[in-house]
Amino acid sequence: MSETTKSLRIDWFDGTVIEETRPSTSQFTEDVETPPPPKLQECEKKPIGFKRLYDISQLVPPILNLELSNRPGFWSLLDTDLKGDFIVLLVKIFGLLYKSVDPKEKSKIGFLLRTKFEKSGFLMKLRTYLSDLPRVKIVDKKMNMQLWNDVESFYFNVLNLCESIFRYGGHTKEFLEDLCKVVEMAEISASGVEDEHTETISEKFYEQIYNLKTEILKSIMDNSEEETSESSTVRPDPNSFRNLNIFPNKEDLLGENKVEIVPNIINGAYSSVEHYLDLQFKLLREDCFGPLREGICKYLKNPSKRRHENIRVYPKVRIIRTYVSNNKVGHLVDIAWAERVSNTSVDCRKCAYSKRLMFGSLLLFTSDNFQNILCASVLDSNLDLLKYGYIAVSFESCESTAVFSQTYLMVESEIFFEPYHRVLKVFKESRYDSLPMKKYIVEVQKESSAPAYLTPETMYSIQNSSKNDEISFPVLDTNQWPSPQSFGLDQSQFDAYKFALTREFAVIQGPPGTGKTYLGVKIASTILKNVSLEGTPMLVICYTNHALDQFLEGILNVTDSIVRLGSQSKSKILEPYNLNAMRTKIKCKFSYLYAKKRSELEKIFKIMTDLQTEIEKCEKEIISYKTIKKYLKIGEDSFELKKFDEDCILTWLFGHSDQSSDDSVTSDENNDLEDWEKQFDEVDVSDKIETCFSEQWALKEIESMEKSIQCLLFDDNVNREQIEWKNMVHKLQNQVDFIKKRLGCFKNYMAKTHVISKENEIPKEQNPYKLTIDERWKIYFAALEAIKENLMMKMNKYLNQHNSVNEELEEVSTLIDSEVVKSVRVVAVTTTLAARRHDLMNRLQCPIVIVEEAAEVLEAHIVASLTDKCQHLILIGDHKQLRPNAAHYELAKNYNLEISLFERMIRNGVHARTLTTQRRMRANFVKLLVPVIYDRLDSHPTVLSYPNVRGMRNTLFFYTHDAWEDSEEDSWSHKNTLEAKWCLSLANYLRKMKYDSKDITILTTYNGQATFIKEISKRFPLLQDVKITVVDNYQGEENRIVILSLVRSNRHDNIGFLAAANRICVALSRAKEGFYMFGNMSVLRSASQIWRHIHNELVAQNAIGKEIVLQCEQHKDKHLHVSNLEDIDNCLKGSCLRICNQTE
Repeated sequence: MSETTKSLRIDWFDGTVIEETRPSTSQFTEDVETPPPPKLQECEKKPIGFKRLYDISQLVPPILNLELSNRPGFWSLLDTDLKGDFIVLLVKIFGLLYKSVDPKEKSKIGFLLRTKFEKSGFLMKLRTYLSDLPRVKIVDKKMNMQLWNDVESFYFNVLNLCESIFRYGGHTKEFLEDLCKVVEMAEISASGVEDEHTETISEKFYEQIYNLKTEILKSIMDNSEEETSESSTVRPDPNSFRNLNIFPNKEDLLGENKVEIVPNIINGAYSSVEHYLDLQFKLLREDCFGPLREGICKYLKNPSKRRHENIRVYPKVRIIRTYVSNNKVGHLVDIAWAERVSNTSVDCRKCAYSKRLMFGSLLLFTSDNFQNILCASVLDSNLDLLKYGYIAVSFESCESTAVFSQTYLMVESEIFFEPYHRVLKVFKESRYDSLPMKKYIVEVQKESSAPAYLTPETMYSIQNSSKNDEISFPVLDTNQWPSPQSFGLDQSQFDAYKFALTREFAVIQGPPGTGKTYLGVKIASTILKNVSLEGTPMLVICYTNHALDQFLEGILNVTDSIVRLGSQSKSKILEPYNLNAMRTKIKCKFSYLYAKKRSELEKIFKIMTDLQTEIEKCEKEIISYKTIKKYLKIGEDSFELKKFDEDCILTWLFGHSDQSSDDSVTSDENNDLEDWEKQFDEVDVSDKIETCFSEQWALKEIESMEKSIQCLLFDDNVNREQIEWKNMVHKLQNQVDFIKKRLGCFKNYMAKTHVISKENEIPKEQNPYKLTIDERWKIYFAALEAIKENLMMKMNKYLNQHNSVNEELEEVSTLIDSEVVKSVRVVAVTTTLAARRHDLMNRLQCPIVIVEEAAEVLEAHIVASLTDKCQHLILIGDHKQLRPNAAHYELAKNYNLEISLFERMIRNGVHARTLTTQRRMRANFVKLLVPVIYDRLDSHPTVLSYPNVRGMRNTLFFYTHDAWEDSEEDSWSHKNTLEAKWCLSLANYLRKMKYDSKDITILTTYNGQATFIKEISKRFPLLQDVKITVVDNYQGEENRIVILSLVRSNRHDNIGFLAAANRICVALSRAKEGFYMFGNMSVLRSASQIWRHIHNELVAQNAIGKEIVLQCEQHKDKHLHVSNLEDIDNCLKGSCLRICNQTE
């Protein structure tokens, strides 16, 4: 019964989810000899020797860092009585370590330096060693040849160590005083060694050591003043964002929010970087926690409600055990335990198709109505797991084994936690002195300076678009720039282009159709042509994968030296430029180290997977008597079972033993056991679990026997009169019934495993064959738990090793990725991935950053994507189209969370440029947007030459109706059946007018309506390839003909977000040649000033009414007024309107 299953795992490098095939773990597969588990390197338990230390001293970072991050024997040296050569080598090593570590990064080596080195007293040992050097006798020098072979290098190494420690920062006043003493002693010692031992040390050493000593003393004085000031005026703020948790706790979720939230400052500056980080962190955190809190509080008031707002509730789940998944270790959770106990069918695969339990989703576990909460995120929810009602999760913190004995309520947040988690983490780890573009983002400086990499002498050259020649000009002298025509730009584009290239902080607003992506590519292309960017690539950030692909495809015309991070690209053209593909092309000096670490991890992972396989057998199959024998006990007494033709554990468990069971034996009886002892001579209990029954095996046996019965019953060659034939059919049928009975019993008891195993009552009967079936299964499950406990102990032994090596592997992966990415000129990433891979962004040190769709991204997401090496930031977007999508409505509206960094800068008068000429829409469409949304939006001459829409009298029309929207209980979305049918009928008519499917888009304002239209569109063969989507997903796109369903129509004049100017703007600006809307204009204009303007403009253009006018393409003077669906569905006769033949 060999079988394989597919599962998902995370790619070792960047977290991409990929599919792999994993063999079945069943005992019933073919017997294949399993190779012994590979030996793992023993962890050092004592200090390393001199030879090993010398070898380590020959390494350089980052290989040195990785080597020492998992070598406890090295750090143990600090606790020993160190001799001369050891100290010399350690000075060199620690100097290299401190110099290579970025204090902003949370690395393992940084943690070890803080906790092991700085608390070890090594500096005092070094000071003592330095003070003794001038007095060393000549005969003793041979005991310290690492020093005396090159004295000057040693003193420079001491200088390097002390300077690197000082630059690393974050030290207490006491530590700095100790460091200063070492520096002073190094100066004295060097002078003494020169005098006493006639060694030569250059004057440069004394100059540098003096300067360092001066700096350290000044820092000590500054620290003293700050401490005095803080002790008298400032107390630590418990509500500071630095002290707030990223995962929610009881206080965050029950009752009112305890953390004070203040609105985003959209007019004026922040008081400090600390103020800015604190406010943004708390707003973003509340945007994640607020909806979750509301959902939980409403659930507690009415737990029986079928659907809950903002959360999904799983009433009874169990945390089963440690689980190896996605190359990570988490916990297996049974989300279908209630179904299992009630013996109903289990299959949770529907969760995978409804965006539930996605990788990274936030889960809360509670057994006491949220008084205590365990936080976790989804680690794996592949279809094979969900089929049996399981998921794998990763807990925020390590949990005790007590979690396995309880039943929990599990709550899933509908707010996707992963992006919040990443951005909040970046903010919490931010330093006040490293916020990029602080003078604009925090201080809101209105005038922007030139980028630091440009000088008055810097020359740029471009390809003249009107002539085939190069034009050179001084980039910062705008008076010497060529004309806009030379660049192929209109005047507003040219102004924005010039502004972006010459200002370190540039904001460019591009209304619909004005070519902001085209301009962004033009700006990037010019920079790429004129700036080397060697080793520090340009960073391009977009909110959506679609926009990122679009931007990169434009840049490919200038350079193919690009890399795209992430695995969500839909572009075939960009496949060779994905980071995964690029890794295979570029040789990296860290590849061998990666292979070594990956091999170590795979060995551990293989052992853990094998152990998990054995544990799964215990959970899904019946363990053979040979395996379970020594664990079977009644109370404290072991017992043995009689031998049968089948495995005796089956006969015993299913109650089919011989009636003469009184002669069964127990270990306390004095019967003659000679035969029994021989029977078990060859029993060898080990980790290898043997099984003898499973549901899978039983079903296959039943299927095979039933097929045999069918053959016997219906095969014409069989003589049905023979007694043997009848006996064979009878025997097979009895066997089928026998296995079915056992299977039913097996499923019943396995479903109650957890309940039965918790019952501690000891049977009074000592004869195992006189026990009831329930008592036998209780004893079996108790033995099973003992086996599983042993296996879990072994599994947990490898947990720490796994986590440690995995951390090192991720560090090497980042090193490799940074090497790959630094070799190109353009790096492209989405905002979410930029926050997730902030460590990589820091290593890249990108000086130039271009952010597309900047107005659609929450401010915190953009700031988390930047590093302190950013010298030139260009934001491109349009705040009058889609704004950032906040999860919490109150925060969006009343706390200004929906105001992006882009919009905030424009509101504050920070210099920006706006594009004013659109090349998308007919001029009459533009009048719907001006002046109510845009003050000015000119139309390029190209849009004046669009053809009329075939079969329609009007290119723009609003069909108004008074049909109410559909009312659906338990739905947060909306739909309108009449509008859905009209949209499809009109689209179907236009397809008959010879428009391709790709020329037509059906847009709607609500997901419920989009789903409904897609469902009923299946009745229209011509519409199978027509795009149907919601407005929010169509920002940045366009089509020749757009049909729009506005949905909202009710007696309360409630139009929801249709009153929002930015959504109206996007909805009304997607069409190029034909634009047709369906809605209740009476309701819309009653609720919104903007819709009143639109109504008046439509009336002025005679483009609104209750009848759509169709026009025959053959007879232009023939028009058909249609006011109902039947008319438009039956309007054609051949290629003409049905009225054409009537009047001819």
